[in-house]
Amino acid sequence: MKRNHYIIIAACFLMMLAAGCKKTLEETPKSFYSPNNLYKTEADANAAVTGLYGSLSGWSFFKAPFLFSEDADHDHVVGPVWNFSSQGAGNYDQYWGVASMWQGYYNICAQVNTILEKVPAIKFAADSTKNRVLGEAYFFRGWSYFNLVRLWGAVPVRLENVSIGATDKARSPVADVYAQVIADLSKAESLLPRKKSPFAGPTGSVNQGVAKAMLAKVYLTMASGAATGTVTVRGGADNAAYTYTKDVVAGYEGLDSKALFAKARDKAQEVIDSGDYALQPNYMAVWGRANKNNPEMIWEFQTQDNSDYGTYLQYWYSAPYYGGTSYMWMAKNLYDSYQQQDDRALNGIFHQYFMYGAWMLYPERDSALYKNAPGGNIAKFYSSYSHPFTTKYWIGTATETGSGATSTNGGLRDVNFPMLRYADVLLMYAEAASEANGGPTAAAYAALNKVRNRAKESDTSGLNQQQFRSLVLEERGKELYQENNRRFDLIRWGIFTQVMNQVGTMENVIKTRAKKNLLFPIPQSEINANKLIGGNNPGW
Repeated sequence: MKRNHYIIIAACFLMMLAAGCKKTLEETPKSFYSPNNLYKTEADANAAVTGLYGSLSGWSFFKAPFLFSEDADHDHVVGPVWNFSSQGAGNYDQYWGVASMWQGYYNICAQVNTILEKVPAIKFAADSTKNRVLGEAYFFRGWSYFNLVRLWGAVPVRLENVSIGATDKARSPVADVYAQVIADLSKAESLLPRKKSPFAGPTGSVNQGVAKAMLAKVYLTMASGAATGTVTVRGGADNAAYTYTKDVVAGYEGLDSKALFAKARDKAQEVIDSGDYALQPNYMAVWGRANKNNPEMIWEFQTQDNSDYGTYLQYWYSAPYYGGTSYMWMAKNLYDSYQQQDDRALNGIFHQYFMYGAWMLYPERDSALYKNAPGGNIAKFYSSYSHPFTTKYWIGTATETGSGATSTNGGLRDVNFPMLRYADVLLMYAEAASEANGGPTAAAYAALNKVRNRAKESDTSGLNQQQFRSLVLEERGKELYQENNRRFDLIRWGIFTQVMNQVGTMENVIKTRAKKNLLFPIPQSEINANKLIGGNNPGW
């Protein structure tokens, strides 16, 4: 049974699982459930940890902010000006979702702190089940602080719940936050069962492989943030290749970059060697309702086809006429980086769709590969209105013949989200192996080419360290488009502002960024409640 089938039960007492992070959350519980009377049985503990997954379905995360805050703010995405005027234009303080995510992550941490306090005293039928519950809790706290430190930098680390009158907490330095992230994820790794273990949780639960893959990403983020060198990125108004020199990212000073790359490589290797995951045979087999929870998905956010536990993925990212609203589409600089036969461009993009009263065709290429319009119904073609929309989150609606959908709702739908997938691990391994070695190894090439070959792109070879680094970054952009990676990749390599400023303005959307855009502003509510927070991030 899927994890989200339990969420409705957990939601009844979700807000009672932990004391809040603010004084306003310190009210006496009005329902039957509270931290003092909930944690009595194994079923209580399972319900409590299920509440962590339920938290992701709300307005702090997958209803909007988790997707829009990070995937509207990079060089590979664009959209209508009305949708990109705040977060998409770098005006983070004007987007409500920034404060909502801050609160959401700290609410998860508060829930985890209560679980870690209460669950050890509960008697379980099997120690393996208790370990799984505790491992899931440690994972969610580590994951939350990983996102907090990437988005806000130095943040308060709360390992115990806030009591009335004790809301003040100073920020921990970036390195100390990462130390806690690694400690929590390592503890989760030691407690969680493998994916195929009889003690593994329901579909969608985190397991040992998820913890290992997330640790690889943590080490890779720290390593690249501490590295120096150059990176070449395609972009700008002329869509040319530009080489940028990076410095150590603020807060990552003093970290041993090469040693951290080696740790990232080794942790990714453990995921590869486990045999629990594999690339799907072709790119399109990764996506769609029929391919949910396939072997490539290491951690997949589970959804339901309703307004409580659905996502707006199809609604935002798909083309008009296909359940989408044209909120976001792929930037031309990314589209042009695909080889023509690449499955991710050939089949991963809507090439025909209905918009503004006409069938649109994208792109206007001479190749017959791109000229198969539906039924010859292209009445006219406006190149200024056509855009490349991804197909990866399309599941259709009941009004579309052959979609297999039963709902006519184009909004909140049962479109799962890839939190971590095996292709990402292969690319992390390729990058880390090359950087740790001082240049690409045979194994690094093999990992990179597995991803490229699956998409029908050609093998690559004969590159130096800088060329390989740049190619892996480009491949991550092509493979992981709109999976919450691009902004983080540019920031960890210290080239976010340079890349964005080279783009400047794209389809009337402002892409220029300043140093302050490397971090989100701390919500004013936190500054008001926490006297030790020390003011806002620079520039906000």
